[in-house]
Amino acid sequence: MARKFLEDVAISDVAFSASAPSLNKLFSECCLALEETMADLKTLRSAKAKSITIEAPLLEKLLYSFLSELVFLKDSERLLFKSAKAAVSETKNGWKLKAKLRGEKINRRKHVLRNDVKAVTMHLFKIAKTKKSWKATVVLDI
Repeated sequence: MARKFLEDVAISDVAFSASAPSLNKLFSECCLALEETMADLKTLRSAKAKSITIEAPLLEKLLYSFLSELVFLKDSERLLFKSAKAAVSETKNGWKLKAKLRGEKINRRKHVLRNDVKAVTMHLFKIAKTKKSWKATVVLDI
């Protein structure tokens, strides 16, 4: 499992790539890369649990919707997450994600905040399977 931030992809955006041996771990890694863009994960506690279920016709749309939901939760409930466990499965209508997240509400005095992610973009967005792993590229609008 690995994730890294990509320099010089977009001037006013943040881009990252993630890789993992399974789709479950890939979705978890993408979640943590998004959260790491917004805050130093070491300053967060796993005080609150949140479950998310999402369905989508395409795998790329599933990841896009998942990451967009995380941005929405940051904006609407002021939640940031320190850990994520994702379960991705193929259905007869497409794909389904069940994610269990742990984190806490934003506290500006306690958390080291970084970028305020406004949205997940479709620019360069992709998921690809290689012989040994899954890879994703994501650009975030900040």
